[in-house]
Amino acid sequence: MTVDAASVRCTFFGTSSIHVTDGVSGVLIDGFFTRPSLLQVALGRPVAPDLGRISDALSRGGIEHLDALLVAHSHHDHVMDSPEIVKRVGGVLYGSESTVNVGRGAGLGEQAMACVSDGDTYVFGDFTVRVLEGAHSPGDRYPGTIDEPLVPPAKASAYRTGGCYSFLFEHPTGTMLVHPSANFVPHKFDGLDVDLLYLGIGALGAQSAQFQNDYWYHTVEATRPDLVIPVHWDHFGRSLDKKLRPMPRLLDNFARTKELLDRKSAESGIHVRFQMPYETISPFS
Repeated sequence: MTVDAASVRCTFFGTSSIHVTDGVSGVLIDGFFTRPSLLQVALGRPVAPDLGRISDALSRGGIEHLDALLVAHSHHDHVMDSPEIVKRVGGVLYGSESTVNVGRGAGLGEQAMACVSDGDTYVFGDFTVRVLEGAHSPGDRYPGTIDEPLVPPAKASAYRTGGCYSFLFEHPTGTMLVHPSANFVPHKFDGLDVDLLYLGIGALGAQSAQFQNDYWYHTVEATRPDLVIPVHWDHFGRSLDKKLRPMPRLLDNFARTKELLDRKSAESGIHVRFQMPYETISPFS
């Protein structure tokens, strides 16, 4: 039976939140829809999932059912909304023990959560997903682990990193890698051959030219995708109802990152494009 390449669709929701479906099975990465203000976070005020914003994003994004919700790491801008999403549309929450403790604090049952490790492989319908452990981008503000159930509201600083993961999706119609954090483990991705790379670029503009070149080499050149879509570049303290903007200059230098991407794309012939919130693409057709 021939599988239609156009059946695989990817919808972007800002930060590194991406819904991947082939019309039968559905997987969400992170799912961060609340997006509390950065001022609230900086002042140490507690944050919590906004159930209205979560419902609106799920509805607008057409997410009615999930097989899995994969969490890249356990900072609030990745994990905070995930348990509430699972409560609404089902599926299993996959992540580090820290992520599971966020699920426990939100009242998820143990059967609705699973701890992941480097190299673990999961099958969701025609999707096979492999977990690849990596490193958070330089300057991790909240390193460490969440060692007991985390009950919201809580300060953003309580959402410690835990494990940091990328996810390799294989489907009969194509292969994609979701790499949310702008850091690399040398040669971790060697031998992978992907059609699409979702590439985390958060804080990349604040790094040295050497780091930037090494990052491109060990992520993009290692996987040789046909298409690179940057993620985690946007100001995640702004509502998804507003137009995406880059992170403030105090926290990142988006213009420098954009220049790097333009230059590397021209040199390598690998196409780089940005995906807008709620935009859906069919990457393998």
